[in-house]
Amino acid sequence: MFTKKGMKRKIALTLGLSLFLAACGNEDSTANGKDVTLTYSIWDAIQEPGMQAIADAFEEENPEIKVNVEVTPWEQYWTKLESSAQGGSMPDVFWMHSNEIANYSEGNVLMDLSETFENSENVSIEQFPEELVELYSAEDKLLGVPKDYDTIGLWYNKALFDEAGIEYPDGNWTWDDLLVAAQELTDEEAGVYGILAPLNRQEGYHNFIYQNDGYVISEDKTESGFRNEETVEAVQWYADLSVKHNVSPTQNQFADNSNLTFFQSGRGAMAFFGSWMTAEMANNEYTAENVDVAPLPQGEKQATIFNGLANSVAENTEYPQEAQKFVEFLSSEKAMKIQGENGSAIPALEGIDTTFNEAYPEFNTQIFIDQMEYGVIKPYTNQTTRWENIENEQLIPVFAGEKSTDEVAEDIADQVEDILADE
Repeated sequence: MFTKKGMKRKIALTLGLSLFLAACGNEDSTANGKDVTLTYSIWDAIQEPGMQAIADAFEEENPEIKVNVEVTPWEQYWTKLESSAQGGSMPDVFWMHSNEIANYSEGNVLMDLSETFENSENVSIEQFPEELVELYSAEDKLLGVPKDYDTIGLWYNKALFDEAGIEYPDGNWTWDDLLVAAQELTDEEAGVYGILAPLNRQEGYHNFIYQNDGYVISEDKTESGFRNEETVEAVQWYADLSVKHNVSPTQNQFADNSNLTFFQSGRGAMAFFGSWMTAEMANNEYTAENVDVAPLPQGEKQATIFNGLANSVAENTEYPQEAQKFVEFLSSEKAMKIQGENGSAIPALEGIDTTFNEAYPEFNTQIFIDQMEYGVIKPYTNQTTRWENIENEQLIPVFAGEKSTDEVAEDIADQVEDILADE
């Protein structure tokens, strides 16, 4: 009988063999003087204009290379990518996520870009956040180049704050300040909640865990933070916003309407959203006019989860030289500026991140950049999705008010650590 770990390795080896065979005939592939077309696969339609602008700029400098920007929604993206990997027909260049890099780091699926950037005259890998470079590397191979980074902000409705006569949140706010304001802003008759706190990790309780001096996964990636008192305390405090204080909708209400729906309809005075949601706020008539963003409130200390996407290249691409040339351009100052100025995402290249602010003068997006000073990399291991699902499932009764975090913490820790041990 195969263990899940063994099955994963078998799949990786199968993928690796098929891709190796497919790539054998392409190792020395060049365009042979003919125009070539690269496929650049992404999942976010909101970022498509920015990515297309980058592709256009690249084509201007390299008229012999065309780039087809292909958008596949997140829900189908990974299924499609896995199928194309098994069939040896992956897109040439594509986005990679922290939750998925471990699944593609084995079996010669991704091209090692180390040499590309060691020899680059335009950009150095040292110009990107060290934690993200490490995240997308394995066995001294650079398997993805950071494209952007993100942090989490406290978005707030200025109109509701003004109506209640409450000062806007700022970098000095504490958990207590958040709760007091949420209580004053909650209006049951009007259907308005002071804060929107759904069961959410990256944009929700994980931030509070680190603000309370807790952790999600130990640094050596062997232990769950749910054995830690500070972790349990932080999760309960966050859950209590709805189950005890009634300043947030219940999880059943979030099942009918997302936190974004609540916020964009004026029924939530405050909400936690990542920097990648800025375009959503700007493109909505109500939020474009009525909201802004502030730093997250602090507990024992300031902390925010940060993450970032990367650009990867398929090992079996038919055009390895052209693909490497494009990913080097994607990482350049010119392309990063285009990304920022289009408001696609905060550029990961050092010194270029502030161009993101130019796209959204109506919002205080500088806070997303400033928060990197105390950012904590999104917790990850080789099987992030598996233990994240355990957390989510076990915390459902906590967020429904049926159990306390303390009652489920040991089960979470046991199951998560079983997964970690299997890595």
